[in-house]
Amino acid sequence: MTTNTPSLSRPVALGAPSPRPALLLRFLFALLRWQDQARQRQHLAALDPRMLRDMGMTPDEVSRQLGKVYWRH
Repeated sequence: MTTNTPSLSRPVALGAPSPRPALLLRFLFALLRWQDQARQRQHLAALDPRMLRDMGMTPDEVSRQLGKVYWRH
């Protein structure tokens, strides 16, 4: 007589599935992007007016960029 016992080498699915890795990766990449945007705005704030003119930016444009929160483009 054979018994149908579950194999111990394979996990048995119980309850809800674990969070999808893709969702966690998207969240991680969003955090990294926000950190990069904040860093770029810090560098922009440190530029002198001559450098800003060379880049084609006006002081009003720089003020708008510096006033944005880190998650805004």
